[in-house]
Amino acid sequence: MRRPKTVPLVPVDEGCEHCCDGILTAMAAELPWWQRIPFGTTAWRLSMGRRQVVESVNAALKGTFADLSRGFFRVFGQTKMTILLGFTVAGYNLDRIRSYRAKKRAQQEAKPTQPKRRRGTWQEIVEPTAAAATGADESPPT
Repeated sequence: MRRPKTVPLVPVDEGCEHCCDGILTAMAAELPWWQRIPFGTTAWRLSMGRRQVVESVNAALKGTFADLSRGFFRVFGQTKMTILLGFTVAGYNLDRIRSYRAKKRAQQEAKPTQPKRRRGTWQEIVEPTAAAATGADESPPT
């Protein structure tokens, strides 16, 4: 990206019969023929969703949850590092489970309860003595 525009992108041998004398471009209409999963489709969204989860785990293991950046393990051998990484990933999974349960619990507590359904007619609510006098003390079937 820092080199001048006049430098070729790919070194090409002189006298090559299989190359063209320019840069190949692809129009937007041709992208479905070149891309494995077309952009914006449901399959692309599912695939990208999986990738985002993996990238967020990698970011958490490199900074937020634990600092597993380069140089963090200096003395351990590969076997010890693998075991330690396994315990770290298990701890991260437990942290995600705890966070998920706390979020669901908070959503359950925040749900408004449905008000009790009133029984009877409007006249019984407004004038309960008049309704009793007429003999309409039973509520009509619903």
